[in-house]
Amino acid sequence: MIGTLFMSFAVCLAAGIPVAFSIGLSSLFVIALTPSLSMKIMITKTFGGMDSFPLMAIPFFILAGEIMGRSGMTDRIVGFASALVGHIRGGLAHVNIIANMLMAGVSGSAAADCSAIGSIVIPAMIKEGYKPDFSALVTAFASTMGPMIPPSIFMIIYGTIAGVSIGALFLGGIIPGILIGLFLMGLVTILTRGASYAVPKGRFTWRAVFVRGREAIWALVMPGIVVGGILGGLMTPTEAGIVAVVYSLLVGMVFYRAVSWTVLRETVMAAAMASANVMLVVAFAAVFGNLLTLARFDEILLRLFQQTTSNPSLIVAEIIIALLIIGGIMDEIATAFMFVPSLAAIGANLGYDPVHFGVVMVLAILLGAVVPPVATLLFIGCSIAKIPLSGIMRLVWIFLVPLVLVTFLIAYIPPLVTAIPRLVFK
Repeated sequence: MIGTLFMSFAVCLAAGIPVAFSIGLSSLFVIALTPSLSMKIMITKTFGGMDSFPLMAIPFFILAGEIMGRSGMTDRIVGFASALVGHIRGGLAHVNIIANMLMAGVSGSAAADCSAIGSIVIPAMIKEGYKPDFSALVTAFASTMGPMIPPSIFMIIYGTIAGVSIGALFLGGIIPGILIGLFLMGLVTILTRGASYAVPKGRFTWRAVFVRGREAIWALVMPGIVVGGILGGLMTPTEAGIVAVVYSLLVGMVFYRAVSWTVLRETVMAAAMASANVMLVVAFAAVFGNLLTLARFDEILLRLFQQTTSNPSLIVAEIIIALLIIGGIMDEIATAFMFVPSLAAIGANLGYDPVHFGVVMVLAILLGAVVPPVATLLFIGCSIAKIPLSGIMRLVWIFLVPLVLVTFLIAYIPPLVTAIPRLVFK
């Protein structure tokens, strides 16, 4: 059954069928071929996959991110980042990374961060003399911090599927998210060494930091409200999503006065479309994942890994590499719903802390967003920079190194993930 499931899925993808429908059609095909399975599974699991209170947070966080993006908050975040690091060598590239780090605490989505920050910083970088391919890559890879630094839509998805505390996952992603930013800044420093366009401009002043920080304060406060509310037991992730929407409306319509009723209508429509795309994948991937569970895919996968090594650390390394390859051909949300139930079971069998293992798996899956050919974030960055995807292939693998290093670091040094959750929940 497993072979038929993956083969039919691959055929659908090769035929150019969208990922969500490829998942659904391959699941339907296997159910039809298996006498012991009822067609009712297709209906019950499709609706059951979406019938989750925590997953209701997804459309709310998407809407909050859309409102924030259209309220001018992104410009203020970029301005604050510029005041912090704009004066050092490769300033605009560092501004890009810091702005993505700050934006991660607002949107919770890598694609939203890449689009919002990229639309402002990429044209500015190109105008300053940075190459379009470099500008697009910095933005795409920096936006991977979006799902790591709370609040995170992807952490909500993982926690819901694997039954892991979403609040603990939020906290566990903070240090890895910051490490991604620091490692990327190190790479940027190396790559811009000697470049005439990357010479320091201006100088650092606390006054500029204070002024820009005051302008961006409403954006900087939001993560504290959302994450603090969840950790304090004041609200669930779904309720936090609603609070985020109300807060973003208050900021956008009252304080900044940048969101009119017309803009709000367009924003709601855009958020609805984005949410529908996500939930369609969620619905069909729930069926696919259930079929894998029925076929005991986790046991087969674990035996397969154990044939090469019995060392749990090496098995985790094999899983990370496998997810890196899978992520290159599949959407990360589909990957999560299809494989997380099996991977979470493997993690438990290997004796890993569920929060630690969860954060490692989240980052490993997210690597797929910057690995061709799917590479969602690379496509967004290239479209803003107005260059073809082929124009950045030479540098993609160089930029992938910091993310892979961080993934293995957090896999083999658990306190990088577990220190903050244990400090808060002890």
